[in-house]
Amino acid sequence: MKVAVLLLLASIALVSAYTEDEYRSAFTAWMLKHSKSYASTEFQNRYTIFKSNMDYVRDWNAKGSETVLGLNIFADISNAEYQRIYLGTKIDGTARLAAAANKPKTVADTYNATVDWRNRGVVSEIKNQGDCGSCWSFSTTGSTEGAHALKTGNLVSLSEQNLIDCSAKYGNLGCNGGLMDQAFQYIIANGGIDTEASYPYQGVQGTCQYNAANSAATLSSYKDVTSGSETDLATAVQQQPVSVAIDASHTSFQLYSTGIYHDIFCSSTKLDHGVLAVGFGTDTSSSKNYWIVKNSWGTSWGQAGYIYMSKDRNNNCGIATSASYPIV
Repeated sequence: MKVAVLLLLASIALVSAYTEDEYRSAFTAWMLKHSKSYASTEFQNRYTIFKSNMDYVRDWNAKGSETVLGLNIFADISNAEYQRIYLGTKIDGTARLAAAANKPKTVADTYNATVDWRNRGVVSEIKNQGDCGSCWSFSTTGSTEGAHALKTGNLVSLSEQNLIDCSAKYGNLGCNGGLMDQAFQYIIANGGIDTEASYPYQGVQGTCQYNAANSAATLSSYKDVTSGSETDLATAVQQQPVSVAIDASHTSFQLYSTGIYHDIFCSSTKLDHGVLAVGFGTDTSSSKNYWIVKNSWGTSWGQAGYIYMSKDRNNNCGIATSASYPIV
């Protein structure tokens, strides 16, 4: 009986597998869409990886998940490459969660059912970190831009390159990773951060070129959200956009296209990517809650650069484990 079941599953897999022509047609179309080209020595490797990712997308979507995957800009790289290149916020949240669990519980503020700071003129355009593990700097500028805009009424795009080049003293490692709290500490001690226009992004670490004459925002302090509490995170996000660290290591995140992201294997303690929570809401068709999260991988990833992540589902992907926001 067991052998018969295995044979049936194998036959189904063979029937549902793509033909070589279908793989090649999809890869060609994908290369044209994303303006990709390869040296002859690299083509076969990229094609093989693309086929594997194409199979993964098909198998995942066949399950009818609320998370829909697609052949996005990362479809030609392996998950190991993706993690090495694009994920630059390394946090073990175990101790942080444990410490928060041992503290007396407080009554959280009430908050609205829906918040979306994108509609309030305090969220800048989607940016692209490129092949540099500088996600932490984009999360930092995003929350600082929001805090500054809410305080002054003026949204100014701030410089990630300023943080990459100048905040090593505070523990950040440029394209090799960093933490948002450490970047807040730099901005506070430095007396400001330059504009994107005056200190444009290069995607590599260089020497510090900060010029106080071009400083566009200052911070007085920052605050950490109670670790693990999505209620407290929602209270904070109702006030302003909030920097959050998440587990983005899975292929399902890499190839995310649309829907509410949820992966049962996503960790609440092993965090590796800095992003920005800009709102939350509830899907009317499924009644499931979500966080609106701004990423830094350009508009061709996710929903025009954003991802909707599971909310109120046991802190999936650790979105509430290490959240913080700056105070102007």
